[in-house]
Amino acid sequence: MIRSALPRSAKLLAAALGAATLFAALPAQADPSVRAIYGKDNKHGIEKYGVDLDFDSGFHWGNPEGWFVNLDWEVALGQWRSTKGTNRQNITEFGVTPLFRLEKRGGSWVPFIEAGVGPRLLSHVSTSNEHYFSTAFQFSDMIGVGVAFGSKQQFQMGYRFEHLSNASIKRPNPGTDLNELYLRYTF
Repeated sequence: MIRSALPRSAKLLAAALGAATLFAALPAQADPSVRAIYGKDNKHGIEKYGVDLDFDSGFHWGNPEGWFVNLDWEVALGQWRSTKGTNRQNITEFGVTPLFRLEKRGGSWVPFIEAGVGPRLLSHVSTSNEHYFSTAFQFSDMIGVGVAFGSKQQFQMGYRFEHLSNASIKRPNPGTDLNELYLRYTF
């Protein structure tokens, strides 16, 4: 068996850059945006720092001046900093998630709720001896609320709850629950 000399985090970064390049080739109507995220799981001692690239899928339904649903594709790259446990280890996370958003349009401030489920790949299977996942492949499910504002609602801030686990593919499966705050800018 031939093993790659590159560490897992370098492979994940290469995959993220490849996906970002692929999504950057989308047409101009894709309305790309960038999101900066900070999250925390107090139970397992994890701080998450992330950067997501979001792209409008082109799926829209509803009244552009009232209730409106759209679908974005989120390409996520995050770093988990372990703050608890023995033999602590930081983790790099990469994933893609279809993200549905229900907005109440018509004003200068646009409130929304959003939800999505997508696959994640982790660079390591543990943040400490006490928090071991058993698989690097995980699922992320999230739900959140926020508000868009600005002349074209190009600024957004929000809160989301994100749960990651391997859906009991293999045990142990402790999962992690992150409370996240984010800022997003749409170009």
